[in-house]
Amino acid sequence: MSLEKFGDSFINFIYSLAKSHVLEEYDGMKVPNSCLAEALVNSDFESPKRSDKHKKGDFVEKIVAKSWIDGKITEKECVEILKSAIMEYDLKERNEERKAIVEGFKDLLNEIKKRD
Repeated sequence: MSLEKFGDSFINFIYSLAKSHVLEEYDGMKVPNSCLAEALVNSDFESPKRSDKHKKGDFVEKIVAKSWIDGKITEKECVEILKSAIMEYDLKERNEERKAIVEGFKDLLNEIKKRD
């Protein structure tokens, strides 16, 4: 299994857990690559050259997974960072949730960048 595939599962897990905590009900969610790509562009990370939203999304999945595997950040910290960002949005409204995902993962990426 590639790091990106593992990262995809990890990202979906931490976001679903954060959202479940905020809404106080369980929810499973697939985080769109377009949101991860936008979070990357808005973050302190430099985007890979000549990459589309899919490649940018894979890049984010790899960064987050590698940081967790290397012990630079815990899943609990990831969830807390996402929660603090997404609780400001109406997660039952599709466009609002999209903004929440972008903001949350931008914040997570910036925290990971600080720890490098």
